[in-house]
Amino acid sequence: MRHLTVPCEIDFMAISSYGASTDSSGVVRILKDLDINIEGRHVLVVEDIIDSGLTLSYLMRNLEAREPASLEVCALLTKPARREIDVPVRYTGFEIANRFVIGYGLDFAERYRNLPYVAVLNDELVPESA
Repeated sequence: MRHLTVPCEIDFMAISSYGASTDSSGVVRILKDLDINIEGRHVLVVEDIIDSGLTLSYLMRNLEAREPASLEVCALLTKPARREIDVPVRYTGFEIANRFVIGYGLDFAERYRNLPYVAVLNDELVPESA
């Protein structure tokens, strides 16, 4: 966002399909919806990570129903080996292996988000119930 020079607005959604697990439950929940009406507007969805594609596919269908002028996706990380649903990603930062990553905003059970780097979650940090 620091490098965009065109006029823009930013809004946030919070969606989840992980809970306290390292595998997606497949059930997507919207925890916080948009405040801005996107009808007729150009929308860029900025994702932290795309794993199975199930959550993003749900999100894209939800946003397309709101009739934006255009809808594109940008992702910092993507795991092609885990993809169950093909989702169009216009901009990708890095493709990574099928490992659960934390840090730089990515969490496990709401922890490790504050790490200033991206790291693979150590199995010793995962409770047996996860």
